[in-house]
Amino acid sequence: MKASVKLSALVLAASLLAGCAGPSKQVDQNNLFCAIAGGLAGGALAGAVVGGDNGNGNAAVGGAVAGAMLALLICPQDEVAAEPIAEAAVCAEVPPAGALLDAQGCAFDSDNDGVVDGVDMCADTPEGVKVDRVGCPLDSDKDGVADYQDMCPATPLGTIVDTDGCPLPGEKLLSLTGVNFATNKAVLTEDAKDILEQAVTLLKKTDSVIDVRVEGHTDSRGAESYNMTLSQARAESVVAYLVSRGVAESSLVPVGMGETTPIANNDTTAGQAANRRVDFVVNR
Repeated sequence: MKASVKLSALVLAASLLAGCAGPSKQVDQNNLFCAIAGGLAGGALAGAVVGGDNGNGNAAVGGAVAGAMLALLICPQDEVAAEPIAEAAVCAEVPPAGALLDAQGCAFDSDNDGVVDGVDMCADTPEGVKVDRVGCPLDSDKDGVADYQDMCPATPLGTIVDTDGCPLPGEKLLSLTGVNFATNKAVLTEDAKDILEQAVTLLKKTDSVIDVRVEGHTDSRGAESYNMTLSQARAESVVAYLVSRGVAESSLVPVGMGETTPIANNDTTAGQAANRRVDFVVNR
C-alpha cells in the first residue's frame, strides 16, 4: 500500500510538472488546479467503484493518477505568442546605379527634387525648383542663369547677360528684316506686323526689367538727312505697334539710325533689303 502511494505520488508530480510547464518554464496556475481537481475526482470515483463501502486504497490511488493525467490533457492550454517577424525594408523605387543608400538600401534625396544623391549634380536645389535629369535647375534660354533666378528668361542664345540673366547694355536682343512700310511712309504693312510678333513675345518678358532701344535702319538710297528723318518716324511706328500689343511703352526708346550702320552692301538689291531692318538693343 505505501509503495503504491509513493509511486502514485511520483507519477502525479511528474505529470503536473510536464503538463504545467510552458515555453517560459513557469508553472501555469490554472493547469495546476485542473490537475489537482482531476486527481481528487478520479481517486474518489475509483475508490467508490472498486472498494464499495470499505474502499480500496490501491484503486483510489490509481484513479487519482489517471484523473490527474486526463485533466492535464483536456484542460485548456495557453497559446504561446509567436515572435514577430521583422518585415524586409521595401524602397519606393529601385535605386539607380551610383545612388547613395541608407541602412535599408534605399536611395537618399536630400533636396527632395526627385533626383537621388550620388546622381544629383546640384544637391542643394531649393524646394520646388524644376530640375533636369541630373538634378540641376532648368536654364531654358541657356544663358547660364537658372530659370528660377532669371529675370529675363527668354534671352536670345549667345546674348551676354548679367547675374540676373538680363542682357548687358548694348547687347542686341533681336534684329528683324522684312519690317516693311508703305513707300516713303512710316505705315507698317500687314506682313511687317506679323514679323514684329517675335519682338512682342520677347519684350513682354523683359519690359519690367530692361529698356530697349528700337532702332530703325534704311538702305542708302535717297538723301542721308531724309533717311534719318524717315527711319525715326518708322522706329516710332514700330514702338506704337508694340505698345498696342501690350509691351510697356516706358521700356521702349525709338531711335532713327538712317543709313549710318549698314550690315550688307548697298550696291545690291539683297544688300539693300538686309539693311532695311529694325534692331532691338538693350538701352540699360
